[in-house]
Amino acid sequence: MPTPQNIIDWLKLQPNEAEGGFFASVYTSAINLPDSVLPGFPPVKGGRPLCSAIYYFLEQGTFSAMHKVNGDMLYHFYSGDPVQMLLLYPENYPNRYEICTFSNDMSAGSYPMKVIPGGTWIGSRLTPAGEYALMGVSMAPGFSPVDYTIAKRKDLLKEYPEVSEFITDLTKD
Repeated sequence: MPTPQNIIDWLKLQPNEAEGGFFASVYTSAINLPDSVLPGFPPVKGGRPLCSAIYYFLEQGTFSAMHKVNGDMLYHFYSGDPVQMLLLYPENYPNRYEICTFSNDMSAGSYPMKVIPGGTWIGSRLTPAGEYALMGVSMAPGFSPVDYTIAKRKDLLKEYPEVSEFITDLTKD
């Protein structure tokens, strides 16, 4: 059984200073989309990649702070312990929020892939007894730093008071 440090070393994962946890970029499409085909996205010189993918890793004592991106994300669960995920959906979405357990244990009601619509606030942490979780995130269009926002606790608490405890646990300020 690999240790968290084995996985960090094998996949050359780096600390994600803004969000928490660890990550490694594994793919960025060489095909770029021009700004004209992406209404609602801020302009980026040279356009955005068609898609991109990263590994994302949480170990005991870390969490993924509430954040959002403009594009859609596909979260993939690879190995380790279940992850509690808070999703705060954008306006006009059928659900206001969702708290789910993300893992590959389908017999427990989890799924190994989760679709996250663009504009959704997302944060996650290991379940209480968890040691680590290795996940992946695929994005379309591909990641651009101008599309990435870390949440401010006070703003989310004001907008989503019904999940205030979870928000407090998954924000850094």
